[in-house]
Amino acid sequence: MALKWARAGTTCEISGDGAVLTKVKGGNYNRLVSGAETMGTGVHEWEVELSAGATANKSITMYVGVARDGLDVEKGNHFKQGNGWFLRPDDGGLYGAGGLGAGAQGQGAFTRGDRVGVRLDLGDGTLRFFKNGVAFGAGFPAGTIDGEVVMAVELVCPGQSVTLKQGGALG
Repeated sequence: MALKWARAGTTCEISGDGAVLTKVKGGNYNRLVSGAETMGTGVHEWEVELSAGATANKSITMYVGVARDGLDVEKGNHFKQGNGWFLRPDDGGLYGAGGLGAGAQGQGAFTRGDRVGVRLDLGDGTLRFFKNGVAFGAGFPAGTIDGEVVMAVELVCPGQSVTLKQGGALG
């Protein structure tokens, strides 16, 4: 099955046969967009390219990872309720498991044009991240994620855009 974005609220737009996601309007607040495929078992990998930063200041403060299926796409910050697990590319921090940022990990943050790779292993409950194909930090440890999830992004500012890459090469 080809990966694609499937659910977005009124401030976000999905285009490019489901690969391109852009926050097109609204204020600077998180809005969830999720994928079409529910993942409950196995290992899943994908990449998103950080295509554009915010219109006002080029910020790439956004969240890339996984979330529970069926969450409200007109809201964000689902990681605060333990319903999402994300990497924030601008600072490299982990957000999820009911808590806020776990501090920067890896060497340096991401910039526009970089690819954020995601490897979800539902066999052991881990979520790892990659920067341009190279492992980035420790990610979420074994036992963190259980049950069904979908790939997800929370965009924050109008103008931010990510492009889903099929078959990305992860380290």
